[in-house]
Amino acid sequence: MPDGNPFDDIRALIEKMPPPNTEARQAVSGVLARVDGPRKPIGDTDVVVTWLAGWQGTAAPAVNRPLIAVFAGSHAAASHVNNDDAITRAKERVQNVSEGAAGVRGMAASMQAAFKVFEMGLEYPAADFTQEASLSARDSAAAIAFGMEVVAEGADIIVLGNAGYGSATAAAAMARALYGGSAEYWSSGYGKTSKLRVAAVEAGAVRHKDALGDPLEILRRFGGRDIAGMVGAILAARHQSIPIVLDGFVVCIAAAVIHAINPAAIDHCIAGHLSSEPGHRALLDRLDMEPLLSLGIGLGDGSGGVLALGVIRSVCAAVETLSLA
Repeated sequence: MPDGNPFDDIRALIEKMPPPNTEARQAVSGVLARVDGPRKPIGDTDVVVTWLAGWQGTAAPAVNRPLIAVFAGSHAAASHVNNDDAITRAKERVQNVSEGAAGVRGMAASMQAAFKVFEMGLEYPAADFTQEASLSARDSAAAIAFGMEVVAEGADIIVLGNAGYGSATAAAAMARALYGGSAEYWSSGYGKTSKLRVAAVEAGAVRHKDALGDPLEILRRFGGRDIAGMVGAILAARHQSIPIVLDGFVVCIAAAVIHAINPAAIDHCIAGHLSSEPGHRALLDRLDMEPLLSLGIGLGDGSGGVLALGVIRSVCAAVETLSLA
């Protein structure tokens, strides 16, 4: 792409990220050091609470204003996997998460968390990546910019989820483009649709074999507005020192785009859980992340991230008590 393309400013944001507050992190480490012993009162979650302190910039980290942000989009490439209309199915998923029997909403309510679903052009599916680029550079950059506005909610921690239709296929294609390996490695494990998904990822890899050196170009060629929007949310959160809990495979592929440019740029993110989604464990390994929970959850809509949020809140309360010792 020529110089002056829409990704220039985004790349600059990724390459120059503000660091955490080391004093706050050291203060919490000091509290734990005073009471620590062979039994470790909060176990391995000491890593989580010191991480949170560093990004919230306080020796008293807390979960008071959590936001559950679920991004939803539609992908024309899904037509190769399911004989459905991408727009209709995407709208159905959004309606279910917003108004239907979606467990994530009940979980969010139990955490007194703000819950928002961001519809990323459901009626304008990302193009079929087996035939052409999913998005233009302008549309991809615009979706990233929109995602950056999410953090204006004033949250002190954000859980990212995804409810897009065809997003898992797009994410598998992006993972193969970012990390190599076979299409089957990233795309199998989805039951009767696995062969169709593998074939779509293979066809996309052939079509876009010239674009494998640039993570933002990989996002444009294979990803949709929902994935680009999550990239924006992660970027803006870092520049406002807001920690992020990543949910499933699709959410983590958004983080992977940033990580591929600057690994330290997602230090404000943790993996809330290991889902049962194919490829999630392999992707977390590439990101050098250990999930906080592993409960066999198969959805990437934020459910596992909200459950992890409950653990984080409890650990913060434990540190507040231990600080009085």
